[in-house]
Amino acid sequence: MIAMRPILIILLSSLLLLPSSGVFGSSHGMEGYSETGCTCHGENAGSDTSVEIIGIPSTYNSGEVYELSIVLAGGPEEAEQGHRGGFNLKASDGTLSSKDSTTYVTENGEMTHEHSGANQRTWLVEWTAPFSENEVTFTIAGNVVDGDHQPTDGDDWAVSDYTSFGSELELSDRVSQFSEILILIVLFGLPLVLLSRKK
Repeated sequence: MIAMRPILIILLSSLLLLPSSGVFGSSHGMEGYSETGCTCHGENAGSDTSVEIIGIPSTYNSGEVYELSIVLAGGPEEAEQGHRGGFNLKASDGTLSSKDSTTYVTENGEMTHEHSGANQRTWLVEWTAPFSENEVTFTIAGNVVDGDHQPTDGDDWAVSDYTSFGSELELSDRVSQFSEILILIVLFGLPLVLLSRKK
């Protein structure tokens, strides 16, 4: 029994050092909630809460970079100190990227906020349009919090979605899409053809 005591102390100490899952999830961003909403902060969306993305083009140009503004409105008043809001953005195609240190892209390519980004209700991000003619769907969940660091009824959330349609690809766009492959073919394929002819 005495030999087990140090092991138990180490295990309990390790558990105490682990962050609370609720606080970590809200203050360090979230993933996979862009369609369902932030239900851990209340079962239903707030009636006067909204999340908006400004800058999504009705028709996008392949490969072009668009600056998107994410804006939360309504819900509880902004706290003088502590967290104010968060978001989770997903695009069905193209590439999302950060403009500053308040946001980051998850391993699955979704956009959310850093810990420091939870102290605001507006964010700037970028989206690079794909080389495609297909429509792209954006889904976003926004979370407006009261600063008490707890997922309580004082918080509200909202979801929204947008669609951007692809413009017809020009020949130059199609060439750009496969430019890396074409370069590899020229660099490696041509010498192989020349060598085979010498034989």
